[in-house]
Amino acid sequence: MHNRLAAVLLSLFAAPTLLAQDAASASPKDPLRDTVRGAVAWIARQALPVRDVEGAVLFPASEGSKMPPATNIYGGSAGVSIFLENAAAVLDDAKARELADRAMKGLKSARHVDSRDRVSWAKGQMMGADGLYTGDAGVGQAFLVRHALRHDAEALKDAIDVGDALLARARVDGNEMSWGVQEDIIFGDAGTALFLLELGQASKEKRFLEAAKAVGHSLVNAAAHAASKADPSKQLPVWMFHMGGNDVHMPNFSHGTAGVAYALVRIGAALGDEALLQAGKEGAQWLIENAVADGECLKWAARESSKPVYMGGWCHGPAGTGRLFLLLASVTGEARYLEVAKKSAAFVVEYAANAEKATADGTKPYVPPSFCCGVAGVTDFFCDLSRVTHDPAHIAFAKKAAAYIVDVSIVDGDGRKWKNGQSVPGGPVASDSSGHNVELMLGAAGEALALLRVITLDSAVDPVRGLPDRVVTVAAKK
Repeated sequence: MHNRLAAVLLSLFAAPTLLAQDAASASPKDPLRDTVRGAVAWIARQALPVRDVEGAVLFPASEGSKMPPATNIYGGSAGVSIFLENAAAVLDDAKARELADRAMKGLKSARHVDSRDRVSWAKGQMMGADGLYTGDAGVGQAFLVRHALRHDAEALKDAIDVGDALLARARVDGNEMSWGVQEDIIFGDAGTALFLLELGQASKEKRFLEAAKAVGHSLVNAAAHAASKADPSKQLPVWMFHMGGNDVHMPNFSHGTAGVAYALVRIGAALGDEALLQAGKEGAQWLIENAVADGECLKWAARESSKPVYMGGWCHGPAGTGRLFLLLASVTGEARYLEVAKKSAAFVVEYAANAEKATADGTKPYVPPSFCCGVAGVTDFFCDLSRVTHDPAHIAFAKKAAAYIVDVSIVDGDGRKWKNGQSVPGGPVASDSSGHNVELMLGAAGEALALLRVITLDSAVDPVRGLPDRVVTVAAKK
């Protein structure tokens, strides 16, 4: 299974795609834009009207799901809203804009308040209720994206309400702030802190910036430590995922050291906090020292184990972890970090080449084109890498990966959707492998958002606004 993503990426270079077909073929005139518009049309058909709220809709996680629609990023309507706002802006598409308006009404309709009048969208969650991907911080980010793309003052006010509620629910201890038991990007404090940072930057409200810094200091103190291989007298921070009473180290972006270190670097650089920036650098140093060299490539196991598995996607592979090193290269100007990013990206390319033997019989393995652990996440990363390096090979790889996403899309009336599939080992599984997901991380909203990244590669300034853990070029505060 772990060779599936590799085989698909390899097939991008070997097989004809919609981008390569000539004008006489039946392919669309503009396959990327047409596929994104098709995704908007298909997503619109999945929309569920909100009772007693005229014009408001929410979205199920997957086509035909009987579960009530969620509001969060991972599996819910906030992630779909982020895609729709970007599709409307990039394509100047009236249908996407109208659907984004209805989705925003739906998100607002799901707002409730607790006994202390603190707003929330999470109900009955045991973990991640305040998180970026799983809770209120992600809903707040959807409001921030709308504000950024539409200059919508009401959306900014809604995001501020989310931020104030998060601050009211936080545990504060001196100069530290935290919520649940997790430190990671998906469920935990690192992701929430990144939302508060972007909220503070957008609103100019100092309390949110100070809160992001306080969460950063809590993350520093929550770290476990491991001896440096370069200097055994020195301890380097790592961040664990706490699961069932056990601490598991998944060092890549979604649940471990790379993601938390990214948050610390981003916050430390933006706010001029050298302690946070240094902790992020030290987390990156652990990753550098523990990377596995594979020829000219670098890779990290999905989790520390006696039987390591190496993945290529955003969640547990270079498409996520490489972002930390792109960010460090931007903040510090040190070429060594960019080299790590490029070598980790080279692993994805080499991974594909090594899988060629597995497809010698001519069969083409299917890999979910998803954002979390599939080809969309790889596409997204290579777009970021391309914007930094301007390397034609990186640009070509991003476009080839996008072509695969187009190729495996399924025409459904005037719409486009994608078939789910089991992810590579160690990652999530997209509900039913025969189904078709709607949401951002494992569904059509994510596949189409990756295509928007490729559509806008030639723009001098990247116009796509997404989640706060995707930024790779920033100016550090002096």
